[in-house]
Amino acid sequence: MHLKTTLHFILACTFFAFCMGSGDIIPKCAFEDTVDLTKSQKFNNGSYLYEDILITPDQINIYDYEEIYQGIRLPREPHPRACLCQGQRNCVRFCCHPARELIANYSRRCSDEMLQKELEYDPYINVTLNNGSVVSKHVTKEFTVIQGVPCAGAYALAPQYDEEDSWVIFENGTLLRHYDMAYLSKRDYCLLPMELDTGEWVLNPMNCPILNEASLSLQINNIAMAVSVPFIILTIIVYVFIPELRNLHGKCLISYLCPLAVGYSILSTISLSEVVFPNLVCSCLGYVAYFCFMSAFFWLSVISFDLWQNFRLTGSMRFGQRKRFCLYSIYAWGIPACLTLIVIALQNSNMNELYKPGIGDNYCWLKTNDWSAMMYFFGINLIIVLIDITFFTMTYFKITVMQRDIDKIIRNDTIEGRHQLRTHKNNFGLFLRLFLIMGVSWLLDIVSYIETIVYPNDINPIYYVSDFMNAILGLLIFVCFVLKPKVLSLIKKRCQQTKGGAQMRPMVKRTTTSQLSLTNIKMTPIPTRCSNMQS
Repeated sequence: MHLKTTLHFILACTFFAFCMGSGDIIPKCAFEDTVDLTKSQKFNNGSYLYEDILITPDQINIYDYEEIYQGIRLPREPHPRACLCQGQRNCVRFCCHPARELIANYSRRCSDEMLQKELEYDPYINVTLNNGSVVSKHVTKEFTVIQGVPCAGAYALAPQYDEEDSWVIFENGTLLRHYDMAYLSKRDYCLLPMELDTGEWVLNPMNCPILNEASLSLQINNIAMAVSVPFIILTIIVYVFIPELRNLHGKCLISYLCPLAVGYSILSTISLSEVVFPNLVCSCLGYVAYFCFMSAFFWLSVISFDLWQNFRLTGSMRFGQRKRFCLYSIYAWGIPACLTLIVIALQNSNMNELYKPGIGDNYCWLKTNDWSAMMYFFGINLIIVLIDITFFTMTYFKITVMQRDIDKIIRNDTIEGRHQLRTHKNNFGLFLRLFLIMGVSWLLDIVSYIETIVYPNDINPIYYVSDFMNAILGLLIFVCFVLKPKVLSLIKKRCQQTKGGAQMRPMVKRTTTSQLSLTNIKMTPIPTRCSNMQS
């Protein structure tokens, strides 16, 4: 009998421990009913004093996370919390201390300093009781105040400006949002003193944007982005594997694709994974992705500049291919590295949250719900895209001039000049397609971002077009640069020679690019550093 009782006791303890480990840390207490005791006074016996309420040790446990809107858990340093909002005690959530304010509406951080002037908002709000009657209650005296912002990007329901923003709060702290008849628990909203245009202060709830988590377009874009990465990697392998493609243009293309593959891998991992990354890991992912995408943009500008450089008709190239590639590398890797260091420094500075990049706060990427992303990312990229358009336009006119002059001079005497010009034009057309794929899609993305900021509540079809184009970028690049007869022929030949143990020798003698001179075009073939770039 004693043995049976002992076994029952052990099983009960095991079940209790399992429930403790698999559910909330404090049994039968939802996270929204707990309060953070980090800044509360602690006594020697383990008790805490929270807002004149003495909390005994049996109500306290240690948490290593914070639960916000829709049950999302964010990792935090271990900290004590107490189950306070149960039983006869009714709680209401403020975003910050009733005498403090948010640093910015789109952040989850509160000011560390008390407001300079006392808020003169009416502390009485209409509360619907359990029996359906409505009474006026002093919100800070008749409720226990808990604190926390439910999400980044929270916005105020302001019925003073829009009747559709009307709301009702209930005795247990639940809020009813009228425009969609949604019931929000204390976890999913918070009250904040708000100054109206008239100078009057009122209490309004901050709530979170409605998320379209299961939208078909979002799923398609995330999957397409993940599928795009292997095609980018395959293109890199082909251009490393084939010696004829490893000229200056090929090296620039590889340098462009490598950071693009890493950046896309990081974004697809963040988008498709349901893992909540620790703050340090989240920040590192964001900074690496930022560096990679900025590097890709700068390498695209290198390609557009180098194409234009090939078609200049006067003077001569100052540097050979190897030295030019070194200079390009310093430019295309160095400037993004400097920009990344600036972003890291500003993110960890004491500047206003509104102007910070936002990487690592509540995002693993730049916050795109305000104009800060324009300063650190979209604005820089817009300038680069416009410069690229300028170089491609100038190159096109150079090709037109060359074609006209060669037609006048050669007059069917030789096909060598036409062949060399055709090689230039093929390279130009190839990388023009790359620019159209990459540059235009990102230009649409910039326009979509600006439109979203200016008109946040409007449906933005440009967003879906640009986002999908970016997602399938790898497949388009693979088709343009690999699935071509000459490249496929080189791959086949390389595989045959590798299988036979033969050494692969370049088909075309490497030459240093010199400048085209119309005075000796019959004497010397038009030299090009890209003559072995396959169209």
